[in-house]
Amino acid sequence: MPHTYRPWMKRYWLVWLLLTLITLIALFADQILQQQRVSEAQFNQQFNRLAAYQTQNETLLPLLNGDEELAALQSKFPQLVLLEHTVNRPLTAPRIEEISGGRYWLYNPYRQIRMLIDLHFALQTSDVALALAFHIHAPPAMQTANYSDTARWQWQRPFINHYQPFLLKGSANPDWRALHALPFSLALLLWLVIGGLGWWLLRHWRQHVEMRLRADYFQRTRREALGEFTAGIIHEINQPLTAINTWLHSSQLLLKQGKYENLPQALTAMNLQTERLAALLQRFRDIVSERPVAMTAVNPEAVWRRVTVLLQQELDDGDVMLRQQWQHGQAKVLSDPQWLEQVFHNLLQNAIHMQQGRPDAWVNIASEHIPHGIKIIISDNGPGFSAEGLAQACMPFYSSRANSMGLGMTLVESLMLRMNGQLRLANRAAGGAEITLIFQLAE
Repeated sequence: MPHTYRPWMKRYWLVWLLLTLITLIALFADQILQQQRVSEAQFNQQFNRLAAYQTQNETLLPLLNGDEELAALQSKFPQLVLLEHTVNRPLTAPRIEEISGGRYWLYNPYRQIRMLIDLHFALQTSDVALALAFHIHAPPAMQTANYSDTARWQWQRPFINHYQPFLLKGSANPDWRALHALPFSLALLLWLVIGGLGWWLLRHWRQHVEMRLRADYFQRTRREALGEFTAGIIHEINQPLTAINTWLHSSQLLLKQGKYENLPQALTAMNLQTERLAALLQRFRDIVSERPVAMTAVNPEAVWRRVTVLLQQELDDGDVMLRQQWQHGQAKVLSDPQWLEQVFHNLLQNAIHMQQGRPDAWVNIASEHIPHGIKIIISDNGPGFSAEGLAQACMPFYSSRANSMGLGMTLVESLMLRMNGQLRLANRAAGGAEITLIFQLAE
């Protein structure tokens, strides 16, 4: 789904991955530390066994006189290999003497006897490799085959014994094959469940937040659209109402002057404006009810002539000359008659208003065929568009006139887009505005 790839979701899965890795690493470290603790306990057990043999040696030696039965002693003290008498050994002589093979003599100069001790059998094979040195700083006198100074774990403990100052060393390596896979599998499964549940909850929470924000946005947009729509209604209805009001005043003047022969023209103009007002209201009603509007084949020249009739009073009041250069004959464009009339009406009215007070005011409309369409160009002799006007003329509520609502060009652009047409704004090289309308040619 698209929202899965949003940054917040990526951050969620990154945190999940980090926590999963931390958990697996912690389980791995715990098993390794457990192996280390077991190996250290085995080393301490071996140390205690050797310490017990040393205590036996220290206790047994003062009690012997050298005439005891060796076999009987060995049955109880297996470390005892040989028992001998010594002759004239000084009391200050060393009490311990190392010989080859890891054996050593233990002397009792007071009774002139010595015991040959062998502790090889005491270094039992286990997960912990052992090495025994007869002096603290001496190299090992005996060791198991798997002992290594480069092993991962190293231990050493000296025997607190004045006559047997031995040093016991131990070494061991982690047993990777002894690691249990079940805790890793359970932890991974747990984090998968947590990750999936958290993703589901987070996703639904984010969807709820997005829906709420979208609802707020739609509500805000609706209010803005309603305001713009209302302003557009006022703008469009104001034009025929103003025209009707103008013709009413003209009719009143004709009545006072007794020019009854001109009243039919005024009444006809007011009737056209009234029909246009009703059509505008119906079209706004269709827009509000979202009633579809079908595009039909419309003759733009006929629609333009109807607009000139509607705005004839303003053309006369402004002394604006109207030029027409229709070159497409009876060709028709694909549009809506009412929308096209609104487009022509707004553009012509704007051209008239922009030329108020000019002695040489004129509006020119020309048409030409293009591939699959008709291009209509409306130009005037007014001041044209400013640089800001060219960029923002179609923006809602933008206008260069103080008394304008700034919705005429906005509506023109909106209607042209709905009719699948194009609107282009420019200035003539000789001065004045030039507006180009492009319509699709009806089949």
